[in-house]
Amino acid sequence: MARYGGHVLREQLVRHRATGPTDIPVRTGEVTREWLTAVLCTGIPDAAVRAYAVADVSSGTSTRWRATVSYNDAGRDAALPTELFAKTTRSWTQRLLLGLADVLTGEPGFYRHLRPHLEIETPYGYHGAVDPASGRSIVLIEDVATTRQATFCTPQTPISRAELEDLLTGMATWHGRHWNDPGLARHPFLHQTPRTFVGNLARFAQLRRRGRVGVQRARTVIPDPVVARYEDLYLALWRSLELTTEGPLTLLHGDPHIGNVYRTGDGRMGFADWQVVMRGSWAYDVAYTIVTGLSVDDRRRWERDLLGFYLGRLGAAGGTAPDFDDAWLAYRQQTLWPYFGWLLSTGRSAIQPRFQPASTNFGMLERTSNAILDLDALGAVRGAIRRER
Repeated sequence: MARYGGHVLREQLVRHRATGPTDIPVRTGEVTREWLTAVLCTGIPDAAVRAYAVADVSSGTSTRWRATVSYNDAGRDAALPTELFAKTTRSWTQRLLLGLADVLTGEPGFYRHLRPHLEIETPYGYHGAVDPASGRSIVLIEDVATTRQATFCTPQTPISRAELEDLLTGMATWHGRHWNDPGLARHPFLHQTPRTFVGNLARFAQLRRRGRVGVQRARTVIPDPVVARYEDLYLALWRSLELTTEGPLTLLHGDPHIGNVYRTGDGRMGFADWQVVMRGSWAYDVAYTIVTGLSVDDRRRWERDLLGFYLGRLGAAGGTAPDFDDAWLAYRQQTLWPYFGWLLSTGRSAIQPRFQPASTNFGMLERTSNAILDLDALGAVRGAIRRER
């Protein structure tokens, strides 16, 4: 905390201009033509950035800005990217959250090592860098809002069954491609599992305490039986996370809620925000997407069919699909973290960045809490414990 704070204070007193490939600009004012040339024109002889324009977009768990870039003839002939989207850690709270959660290297690693080998609907990545000492980080990716006319979703965005199937098809593709893949363990940015990730958050962000605050703030959208079983559900959460480390492990998006989903101009559905990429059970990703992506009524109508659809796509993509009954149990068990994750977002403390607006928090909590109740997530986890005994 002190180290990050010291760096942020120094950066406010002494403005930095990025010029070389090892520099990490976190503010739009730190970007230069020289730096853009260094990180975007590598390997293209004589290519150079001729001009650029940057504009701030928003700030939450990261600071986000856009850049439009033009090149000289060599750069244009090489079709270098012109519409960029940047995510950086500008503030102390951003560095503290992402640094102590140990996810600063996730997105740069994903876009460099994994994205080039996946045929899925997600942005392309162009550059990423992290300085562990200061917590400064940046990732430059395709600005899909411009290049693909994409619009991002919220809990208020109607999602059809076909659109959710499109998301599950992409998910099955990366799950199947990396099913039980020992090569994943060789990537340092993939050392985390859901259990270690949430464990880091619990220690730093006081998950148990802030979750209780979240319950009180969102009391109007959470069913009474879920409110009453807070402690039981919290204890079951940890067993459910342990289950994500059992059986075949695969590549996980790690945070595939509907707010990290976009719809392209031609109707494709894709995932963005690979900050929390990790290894674990397929069910962690699938449950998170279904229970946050659909209204309560639509989930109740479609979830069993959607799970069967995913299992079919997983087998076609190279994974070994489990028996449906086993898969249904695993799906039910993994509905706990989506609930507690959004309680943390709602009950955040003063030193945590504002993850999402209240309308998103409340929408997610209405969906996830009802899923826990409908699917008897507590009973599903307790049943696993009894079988082990």
